[in-house]
Amino acid sequence: MDLEVYSKTENYGGMFLRCQVGNGRMASFWYDQWTPLGTLITFLGPSGPRALGVLLHSTVADACTPVGWKLRHARSPATETLQLHLCTVPIPSISTVSDAYVWEVENVALEAFSTKLTWQAIRNRRERQSWTENVWFKGAIPSQAFMMWMTHLDRLPTRERIAIWAVNTLDSCCVCNVYLESRDHLFLRCEFSEHLWVLVLQRLGYNPFRFHTWTAFMDWLGLRENICPLTLRRLAAQATVYSLWWERNNRLHNSISTPVSHTFKKIDRLVRNSIIARKNRKNFSNLMRLWLKYE
Repeated sequence: MDLEVYSKTENYGGMFLRCQVGNGRMASFWYDQWTPLGTLITFLGPSGPRALGVLLHSTVADACTPVGWKLRHARSPATETLQLHLCTVPIPSISTVSDAYVWEVENVALEAFSTKLTWQAIRNRRERQSWTENVWFKGAIPSQAFMMWMTHLDRLPTRERIAIWAVNTLDSCCVCNVYLESRDHLFLRCEFSEHLWVLVLQRLGYNPFRFHTWTAFMDWLGLRENICPLTLRRLAAQATVYSLWWERNNRLHNSISTPVSHTFKKIDRLVRNSIIARKNRKNFSNLMRLWLKYE
């Protein structure tokens, strides 16, 4: 006779390994999850084996006979709860079916273990952020999206941040050598970046304007309007941020500077390559024409 599934295993953020007890010869009496009470060693504590008279490494079959359970009389509310439950289920010793283990994720039994579903069940989740789509949109270039993510979180080692960690460190912008090298200055307000954004915005079909804060910049990336598609705008923005950081590092580490026009050519090539590589996708089919429209 098959025994019904007694319980799920301990909850690991929505993931369970439940034991389907058949003849009880494989299922551990103390460590497997075969009752609604969870693992019995956890439910009854270290004194459980002595209280029930069941050895620590016993199987479920070891704790019963064809006529009933071989347990000591209950002397605590916990053992009484267990014994009351065991009185309501069939005896494993009379079953001819082997024990089985089943993975269950979010109350769905799986035929086989799924790494993807398990990760989704156990990973920490937070509320979706308003800026997420500006960074991790469909078709984004991984390296550029990662750079955008680090920039948005203000985790790049700009001189302003380095000066907090180390004393007697220059904190002026590596590009203009005038103002404090903060995220907002380097990527939005530096003379070099302002000129670069003028070229990028014109290519996207906008009249030139300035981003005064990073918040305003991210709001613009998520703005829905008819001038430029979101995907093209985000592609160009991430390519620009990526190229500005590359230019900054090239000046800092190699003492090599390039004019704005050369950096824009690099951005143009990055955007074209991105579109060509994804030209068969619905959101990219028309982007090359739009990118070249104001060339």
